[in-house]
Amino acid sequence: MRPRDERKEQAICDASISLITSKGLADTSMSMIAKKAKVSPATIYIYFTNKEDLLNQLYYRLKRALRKKIFTGYESFLPLDQAFETIWKNMYNYFLTHPEHFAFLEQFDHSPLVLRINEEEGNTYYQPIYELFEKGKRNRMIRDLPNEVLLSFTFHPMIQLVKFHNTGAFSMNDHELSSAARMAWDTVRTR
Repeated sequence: MRPRDERKEQAICDASISLITSKGLADTSMSMIAKKAKVSPATIYIYFTNKEDLLNQLYYRLKRALRKKIFTGYESFLPLDQAFETIWKNMYNYFLTHPEHFAFLEQFDHSPLVLRINEEEGNTYYQPIYELFEKGKRNRMIRDLPNEVLLSFTFHPMIQLVKFHNTGAFSMNDHELSSAARMAWDTVRTR
């Protein structure tokens, strides 16, 4: 068995993300990935058992990177509105600075071609957001609605803003970004 080379593995991941975001999940073959990564097709199978495994592992990696970035500066002791705004802005900025990651995650989330991540790991990605919502509900600062509803009305509109930005339709300055984060907060906070 050949030894693992982290640089080759990263090249495979980078090539996969690039091709998938430009060509789509279905139209990206393992041989295309190998060519772009400048490795032999057999080399890919040292790191991933098949295309489905590669896609799932990429999804895990990107979700973990996103989680690390969006919770930078977040502390559970912060006032709820400040904690929420920190997370919201961090997510928006991560997606703007990593457009290929955003595009890959969007394709993966809407594709029937890949296995869904296991529920236990999936729940950990946004656990601090859910904890923030639960704390807000206990303190009667956030509407008493299911977390999925709260998430849909706060973070999903931000995804649309990222799409507008990525297509060149518009971009927000710092003041507009803060205003948008406050609008998202206002949709879930109690009056």
